[in-house]
Formats: sequence, C-alpha cells, structure tokens
Amino acid sequence: MLIVIISCMIIAIVGAAVAIDKKSHSLTEPHNVHYKNLQRCYLLALYLATFADWLQGPYVYKLYKDYGYEDDSIAFLYIAGFGSSCIFGTIVGQLADNYGRKTLCTIFAILYSLCCITKTSNKFIFLLIGRILGGISTSILFTTFEAWYVNEHLNFYKLPAEWLNTTFTKATFYNGLSATLAGLVAQVLAEYFGPVSPFLLAIPFLIASLLVIQSTWKEHISLNKPPQQSLYKVIFSPLKYLKENDYLLLYLATVQSIFESTLYTFIFSWTPILAVLSPPLGLVFSIFMICVMCGSKTYACFVSRKRYQPHTMLVLSCITATISFIIVTLSLTSIVNHIHEHTTTKPMSVVCLIAFLIYEFSVGIYYPAVGYLRSRTVPEEFRATLSNWFRVPMNIVTCISLTLNYGSDSKDVSGLKKFQFVFALCSILMLGSVIGAIIFSKKYSKKVVHDELQETRLGKSQNTETV
Repeated sequence: MLIVIISCMIIAIVGAAVAIDKKSHSLTEPHNVHYKNLQRCYLLALYLATFADWLQGPYVYKLYKDYGYEDDSIAFLYIAGFGSSCIFGTIVGQLADNYGRKTLCTIFAILYSLCCITKTSNKFIFLLIGRILGGISTSILFTTFEAWYVNEHLNFYKLPAEWLNTTFTKATFYNGLSATLAGLVAQVLAEYFGPVSPFLLAIPFLIASLLVIQSTWKEHISLNKPPQQSLYKVIFSPLKYLKENDYLLLYLATVQSIFESTLYTFIFSWTPILAVLSPPLGLVFSIFMICVMCGSKTYACFVSRKRYQPHTMLVLSCITATISFIIVTLSLTSIVNHIHEHTTTKPMSVVCLIAFLIYEFSVGIYYPAVGYLRSRTVPEEFRATLSNWFRVPMNIVTCISLTLNYGSDSKDVSGLKKFQFVFALCSILMLGSVIGAIIFSKKYSKKVVHDELQETRLGKSQNTETV
C-alpha cells in the first residue's frame, strides 16, 4: 500500500513538472522548423535509448547479488565494464568521427541488446561478456549521440549556439523523467517477475531507438573523412587540442573526468550504503531522478534569465556535489564508529540518503552545463573521439575506486570502512574538480570576450570595405 501511495505521489510530481516545463519552454524556446524537427529526432532516439539504460540501473547490483555473487565479484564485473569503455571508447569515437555517427548509434542498439540478453544467465563468463558489451555501448550512448546532434545543429543547419542550452536542458530534464518512470516500471517488474525482467524489457526500447535513428536521422558523410594515417596517430593525434586556448579543453576534461568518475562510484555504492533502511530500490531511484530534473530546471532558469553563464553553473554543480560527498563521508564515519548502536546507524543512513538527493540535484545542473561547454570548445572533426578521451581518466579513476571496494561486504564493519574511504577519496577528488572548474570558468570567460572582440573587429572591417 505504501509503495502505491509513493508511486502516485511521484507520478503527480512528475506530471506537474512536465506541465511547468512545457509552459516555460513555450515562452522561451525559439520557433524554427528545422530546429524543432532536428531536436525532436535527436531527443526521441535518445530518450528511448536512455529509458532502456535506466530500466537496468536499479537492479544491476541486486541481480548479481541474487545470482549469489559477493561484493568483490560484483566490483570486478563493474571494473570490467568501465575497463571496456576505457579501452574501446577512443576507438569507437574515432570510428564515429570518420565513418558516421548514425552508424555507430545503430550499432549501440544492437550491442546493448546483446548485453541485456547475457543477464538471463547466472554464469560469470556471460555476465562478464555482458559488462564488456555494456561498456562499449555506454561509450557510444554518452558521446556519439551528442556529437551527431551538435554537428547537425551548428554545421549543417547553422543554428545559433545558444539554442543548444535549450536542447541539453530538455535532454537532462526528460532523461530524468524517463529514468523516474523506468524506476517505477523496474520496481513493479522486479517484484512480480524477478530482477532479470527489467533487462528483458529494455530490448524493445533499444530496437525502437534503432528504428528512429534509421528512419529520421541524416548522416552528412562529407564531414566524416576516412583516416589517412596509422591507427596510432589517428587515435592519439586529437589529444594535441587539449593544449590549445591556454589548456582550456584540458581543464574541462579534468572536471568531467572527476565529476563523472565519482558519479559512477556513487552508482555502485548507494544501494549497499542504504541497505540498512531496506528501501524499495526502484522508488528511491525514481526520487533520485526527480532531483536531477529539478537541477536541470534550475540550470535552465538561471541561464535563460542571464543570471549565470553555463561555465558558472558548472562551478556551482561541482561545489554542491563536493559538499554532498563530504556529508556522506562524515555520516559513514559516524556509522563505523557506532556500528553496534542501531539508534545511530539508521539516522546516519537517512542523512546519507539526503546527501545523495542533494548530489543528484547537482548532477541535473552539471549535465546541460558540460554538454553546452563541450559543444563550444571541442573541434567538430574530433568531437566523438575527444569526448571519449574525456572518459578515459574517468573510467580509470572509477576502476581504482571500485578496486578499493574489492573484497568488501556492506554488512560488516570492514565493508563500511571501505565505503567510507572511497567517499573520502571522492570528496578529495571533487575538491580538485571545483578548482579545475573555477580555472576553466576564468579561461573560458576570457576566450568568450576575445572571440566577441574579434567578431566586432571583423564586422567593422567588413563595413569599411563595403563603404
């Protein structure tokens, strides 16, 4: 009964949020036919793909647990996924930039469907293959989809760059919505049909995404030229752009790597940390996503009213995330020190839950901000490649943090101590991301001013020539 009531409340909140979002966008969104059609094609394919991804989110850890694997084996499977993304991501990005992003997004749907099928087996080797396929798939999902859209928006339709903010805000907001609904659906499916059922339901949505991509997306091959160099140079040559514009891209890559590595560490850790509360995982996941939606609306509100620029919002998201991780670290410290006192364990677990909600709010601010900033700083010819290179340090840091959990179990003191150490490490890393975001913000502001001056001078010179 409680689950039904909470589900109805969540649906009501989401419905109100969608109504407010549509009203606000109707007042601020540009009315351009090409922009509307392009945005619709991109977001529909993206939402179907991410809905399939989110269906699996709450139950990856639980499925492995139900198959009888301990936390150390589960950590190894997670590491295999991130390692796969790290190794194959740059190759995938290069293939996308040179042979077509539409093609790679189609391959994503096929690979991720195979990944879901492997979840039906409890054999470790099949689960491992599934994680490897999943790592390759997520590399495509989180880089190539965006690269396709930015290319069409800026280079083919020549639409204003400022309109990207609206698209990325919508992507984050409705991605949170699809995740919320996915969490509720996964909760019901898992209760009645077992934890493997959300993975099977994901497959039709992946196929639907594939069909949308094939039927509505256009690939402008003229922008994608086959490589003429050796494979080594093709993969590593784009890294030279990290040094341009006073290392602007390097600072952005650093911020992204740190923020998203802590995000994936959080994804692995939140379920066991909240285990003492015995929460319904699907509902908790849905509430997390509502916080993401609130964060994206906060970003849209501040940026559209010119209160803050995207690079300032990036700094704000990093600061908020850092504070939340520090709170979790202190709460876990208290739990470890009073492990036998049940009067302390549950209240501190609730504090962790609140801190996680704050963190998800910061994630909602982060994604549209970093998406827009990538679109303005990453060279088009290497967009997917460099976006995947940004993820390499993230995957390495995530693997290291998961390795620290190797052999831990959240039910005993040693397991909690390892989670405590991991979140302390994440807090330190996030402090580094705050510093990196501040430096990036200052350098980016200077670049914007410099570009505006250049455009002004160019405009004056053209007017003089005309006269």
